[in-house]
Amino acid sequence: MIPTLTTDRLILRAPEASDFDALCAYFRDPRSAFNGGPKEPVDVWTMLTSALGQWHLRGHGLWFAHLRDTDALVGFAGIFHPFDWPEPELGYGVTAEAEGKGIAFEAVTAARAGAARLGLTRLPSFIAPDNARSQALATRLGASFETEITLRDKPAQVWRHPEVRP
Repeated sequence: MIPTLTTDRLILRAPEASDFDALCAYFRDPRSAFNGGPKEPVDVWTMLTSALGQWHLRGHGLWFAHLRDTDALVGFAGIFHPFDWPEPELGYGVTAEAEGKGIAFEAVTAARAGAARLGLTRLPSFIAPDNARSQALATRLGASFETEITLRDKPAQVWRHPEVRP
């Protein structure tokens, strides 16, 4: 069973088919480039089903973040762990409308605590060298730059989050 997480403003829950249209809008935006976008709807569907499948195959995955008062999808946060990643990653992304409101910080903080309850207590985030906003968020979350690596033929920085106890 995929746990549901709640914060003051958010519900972080399992991926659902009803998230598809909002995810398509997110991945049409050029800002989604740091999360593999822009994507065509067929690729968004693959991402959505992969996000759900990862929970079943690995026992952890991404939560989809919705505003508690409107149920609007505002992003995602959680454990991203494709087969070719060196280790599970604390990944995240928020919509343009949610940016600059502390939503990403709130979602990632909740996801990091949820990951710790699943036994993942000191995760990295793999961040593109030119993604200053994500680097700033990682710093605000207490993560520190560790090293540079290559993921799928692209440079990435490893930002290690502090250990979180369940």
